[in-house]
Amino acid sequence: MTLEALLPRLEFACGIEDAIRREIHRDPERIRALAAEAYQGESFEFRLRASGPLTRLAVVTWLLTEKYDAYRAKGMSDAAVFETFKDVSLRAGLYRDKNGEAGLSEDDVIWFRHIMNAGIFKFGALQFQPLEMIYLDEETIGEPYMTFTREQKERLPAGSPVINCHIQRGADLNAPLVSRSLEEAERFFAEGFPAAPFKAFFCASWMLYPPMVARLPSDSRIRQFAERFTVIGYCADVEQALENLFDGGREPPAGGTSLQRMALEHPERFGFACGVIEL
Repeated sequence: MTLEALLPRLEFACGIEDAIRREIHRDPERIRALAAEAYQGESFEFRLRASGPLTRLAVVTWLLTEKYDAYRAKGMSDAAVFETFKDVSLRAGLYRDKNGEAGLSEDDVIWFRHIMNAGIFKFGALQFQPLEMIYLDEETIGEPYMTFTREQKERLPAGSPVINCHIQRGADLNAPLVSRSLEEAERFFAEGFPAAPFKAFFCASWMLYPPMVARLPSDSRIRQFAERFTVIGYCADVEQALENLFDGGREPPAGGTSLQRMALEHPERFGFACGVIEL
């Protein structure tokens, strides 16, 4: 996959593609050298994190040209590969909206390790990755972040293969789209990973938190999404909810959405939850 063929397929927001081209063409040898060692480092201390925001974006984009064949070899369609890769253009757009310039954050670089390992896949509305079931409790992480019943742990033991679901910022959670997304993912993982039969879809998100979901109208897309899952544990950690609802702490526009107003008026209704859909 060449850079010229790749860039238009990523559908960057206006001006970002041109900024990437300028950064790469300014010194292509430097970009190649940075790409060769971009994800070297331990404990997420990747070398690319030390570069500037636009350089990070240029290098990650460059690396996508090398990852295309790895994704196609896993049985993904051409369209699905580019849907997966467009997480880069999504995050680049969010970075520009927040900072006024083209680039990626250090956290974005860490997140894109999943693409560099060809380990995350986009089908329709959702992203998916293979995962070994983990329980976020004292037994596993050394603190009582959540609690889970003995019956749940026996039903789906820790380490069981599951399909982890990620919800991108702005994802369309229209019920038919979500259904199609889950169906495509189940089929892909069954065919592409036959040695590890997956036991469930798994999702850890603020969108599953029962006290919030219970107060949403029945036609809410978030509620309809959440009700697909059996919630197996939850806690009052509001960090992810506030990050998504208020874009890292920024005040919402005048009035805001109904969810933003609820979060401002009743923050106790928000938290974090884990849920599963058994397969």
